[in-house]
Amino acid sequence: MSSWNSGRTRSLLVALVAGWGVAFAAPRDFTVGTFVDDAQYAVLAKAIRAHGTYRVLNLPGAPVETKYPPGWPAVLAAAWSPERPDTANLDRLRAVNLALLGPVTALVALAGVAAFGLAPPLAAALAVAGVAAPVFLRFWTIPMSEPLCVALVAVGLVVAARGRSLGAVLFLVGATYVRTLAAPFLVAVLILTWRQVGRRQAAVAAGVAAGLLLPWALFLALHASAVPPALLGVYGSYGQWYSASLRADWATVLLRVPAQNGLLLLTALGEGVAGWRWLPAHVLAIVGVSMTALLWRGRKSSPTALAGLALYALVVLLWPFAQAGRFVGGVWPLVLLALAAGLPGRRSRFGLAALALAVSAVAFVRGEGVSAHRRASAATVPLLETVRQVIPRDSLIAASDPALYYLVLGNPTVPNERMRSYRWYRLGFWATSWGLGDDLWAIVRRYRPAYLVVERRGAEGRYAAGSLARQCPGVLREVWRSNGGEFVFAVAPDQPCAPAATVH
Repeated sequence: MSSWNSGRTRSLLVALVAGWGVAFAAPRDFTVGTFVDDAQYAVLAKAIRAHGTYRVLNLPGAPVETKYPPGWPAVLAAAWSPERPDTANLDRLRAVNLALLGPVTALVALAGVAAFGLAPPLAAALAVAGVAAPVFLRFWTIPMSEPLCVALVAVGLVVAARGRSLGAVLFLVGATYVRTLAAPFLVAVLILTWRQVGRRQAAVAAGVAAGLLLPWALFLALHASAVPPALLGVYGSYGQWYSASLRADWATVLLRVPAQNGLLLLTALGEGVAGWRWLPAHVLAIVGVSMTALLWRGRKSSPTALAGLALYALVVLLWPFAQAGRFVGGVWPLVLLALAAGLPGRRSRFGLAALALAVSAVAFVRGEGVSAHRRASAATVPLLETVRQVIPRDSLIAASDPALYYLVLGNPTVPNERMRSYRWYRLGFWATSWGLGDDLWAIVRRYRPAYLVVERRGAEGRYAAGSLARQCPGVLREVWRSNGGEFVFAVAPDQPCAPAATVH
């Protein structure tokens, strides 16, 4: 037993050091904040540290934040320095996840041993491969909440595997305060406690969980009207946005979304194994089917973890946002452990670890995990400098990454889009997921921005601006454009405008 414990300790130390080594070697040649969510987290960190509030500082009136739970912004606030410029702090926040990656890797390895029943060296190898995989690496190279959430979920699964349901609840509630999508793992622990231990202990654990989550629930209820309907999705609570999507097109949300998300989820699982999308989508989906079968086989060796992943997948299936790869990537190290637990025999499990390490190493050298960050940074940084010269400092700007524009330029900002992602499932056209003329006009009418910026990357804001310009000539007047399709428009919110309402 002592030799097994010493072997486990060595494996965890190897995972810890390897995680820090991967973090040290990761590229940093891109600007933080172009992922959008990372810039929003930075604004909240500034609000907590510099102002002692939990508000969206970039929006006019600085409304209370109700979209993201406060756990991760509070961690980032510890690294925010009020004496430094916002841009310096934004880059400083990059270091938080880099510092956390060693402990995250070690805790994932510990979960592999204690919650998935894997040999310590195998768990360590899979943990390193999981955090270095491009689908997960994209989150810890910027200040996103997924790495800390995975670490807390891993600890919760370890404690649950040792029969301590109350302790598991504490860690998983903490994970939920970091990222809302940790809640399925909390529910899984409560369900398994009820089935395996008894109703009384399950009721106590559920009561503790409810009591700890009640403050956030009350906060959301008290500030349900913090932002107007025109901003729901980009801002506002997830529940409000989902309800608004149901009201707008319930048939799509309830029927089309689960069916189409199923295929997207299988493809995302296949892409996780492949490392990046170099195989055709149908091949990736077939790989995803095989992976699902493996996950099902491993349910007896790690019932709580598999129940948590199953409930997590159920939320992804129902959620009207066609980015399954992002959700799979957010828990990829745990998925990799579950896959190994479903394989029969030591040789096949170590074969999976060797394959995962090889794929992650090749992808790491190729820069696959940061390629999107690099592209966004290369497009956004020059545009920000142009906007600085074209738009006065105090003018209200509508942009697709409003938090970043606020942090870099100091201007108050609003979004130039409204998240209508349920439309993709009906129309098959991602551009309409970010609103059209009527959606943008609601923002213009409510906030009266002086300028609107259209970026080159992605579709966010571009089609909404085009739709509004076609339907309401005179509202948008071009003041600058680039050869790459970027625009700065002066906005005339007092012009008469009645764009056609988009029903679906």
